[in-house]
Amino acid sequence: MTHPHLVVVPKPLDTVPRSVPLIDGIKASDSALDPGWAPIRRRLAAARSEHKATVAAVRQACAARAVTLSWVDDPSPERLAGATLIVAVGGDGTFLTAARYAGRVPVIGVNSAPTTSIGHYCIANAESFGAALDGALAAILRGDMGIELTRIRCEIGARTLPFEGLNDVLFANRSPVSSTRYALHIGDESELHTSSGIWISTASGSSAAIYSAGGRHMAQDDRRLQWRVREPYNQGTALRLLGGLSAGPIEILSRSDKNALFIDGQSEPYVVPFGQRCRLSIAPDPLYAFI
Repeated sequence: MTHPHLVVVPKPLDTVPRSVPLIDGIKASDSALDPGWAPIRRRLAAARSEHKATVAAVRQACAARAVTLSWVDDPSPERLAGATLIVAVGGDGTFLTAARYAGRVPVIGVNSAPTTSIGHYCIANAESFGAALDGALAAILRGDMGIELTRIRCEIGARTLPFEGLNDVLFANRSPVSSTRYALHIGDESELHTSSGIWISTASGSSAAIYSAGGRHMAQDDRRLQWRVREPYNQGTALRLLGGLSAGPIEILSRSDKNALFIDGQSEPYVVPFGQRCRLSIAPDPLYAFI
C-alpha cells in the first residue's frame, strides 16, 4: 500500500518578527524605547520561539509515521499536486494561503504560536498535532475528507480569477481613504451606492471582518453568501441593499477605475475598471478541511 503523502506548508520564519521596528534606521534596545515597546518585544520573541518549536514538533511527528513528506514554503497548484493531506503550520493566514491552491485535497491547520495567534481554522498545536494527524489520515482512509467549507468564485467580466475566497472578499477602492462607487445587483434588485466598500463572506468567514462591520454569524453548513456594505453614504434616499444573505450570485458594477477585489486579504488586489462587472458566487467545489 502506498504511504500517504503529506505536504507541509509552514509560515516562513522570516515573517515572524524578530524584534521591534527600526527607528531612524537604527534598531533600538528596550532602554531606548518608550516603555510600551518592552511587552511587544517579549510577545514577538515568544511567537517566534513557539513557531520554531511547533515546526520541529510537526517534523518529528511526521518522521515517526509511515508517510512521505514534502515541505513547501511557496505553495502553488503544481507543488501541492499529488498530496493526500496538506498541513498548514502557522495561523489563519497560512491556512488561507495553503487552501487557495488545495483544490480537492483536504487541509489541516496547526496553530504554531497559540499564545499570540487565534487560529480559527487550526485544529491542532504542537502538543496535539500527532493525534490530530492520525485522526485525519484515518478519516481519509475511510473516505471522509473532513468538513466541507464553502468557497467564493470571483469573476471580473469574462475572466474567472485563479483562486477562490475561503473567508471573504472585499470590493473597495484601492485607497482606504477614498470612497467606493458602484452599482450593486442582488437577485432582481439593484442600487447605486457610495460607501467604503462591500464585504462578501462565507459561513466560515462570517465571524471575521464582516461581523466586525455589523454582519451576523452563520451556521457552518450554511451555503449562502453574506454581504455587508461598509459605511454607506446616504444621499437622501433609503438604501435597501445594505446587508443580507444570498443563495445566488452577487454582482457589482464598478463606477471607478480605482476599485478592486481583495480576496482573503492575502494577495494583491484585482482591479475592477470603470464599467466592468464582477460576479461573486458559490464555487462548485468546497474546500475539504479538518477544523
